Amino acid sequence: MTRPELIKLVTDYTDSYEDYPFNGGKSRETTLWTVMKQRSSNKIVALIFEKDDQLMIDLKLEPEHGVVMRNYRGVFPGYHMNKTHWNTIRVNDTELSNQELINMIKESDELTKKR
Repeated sequence: MTRPELIKLVTDYTDSYEDYPFNGGKSRETTLWTVMKQRSSNKIVALIFEKDDQLMIDLKLEPEHGVVMRNYRGVFPGYHMNKTHWNTIRVNDTELSNQELINMIKESDELTKKR
């Protein structure tokens, strides 16, 4: 999967938009961070980035679900995020099926809608 395909996958299953608040301007950030945000609240649904030539996505899951999902290859505690609630997935190097990834995107969407 490519970055544009992953962005489209997130927008297909959530009411989110892409933002780039960590890049541009005077930022010295070398990693391109695509931040997918809720249209209604501007809360983060997902972070998309590349690390070590791997396409990654950070998603929020219920803590118990996150622990279970981390048993799959390519899923680990959130990179640069709260390790209890956020999980990082190596999109092109995981045992997760496409449907499991979609379900995780939907869960992150629901959890980030809560106030």
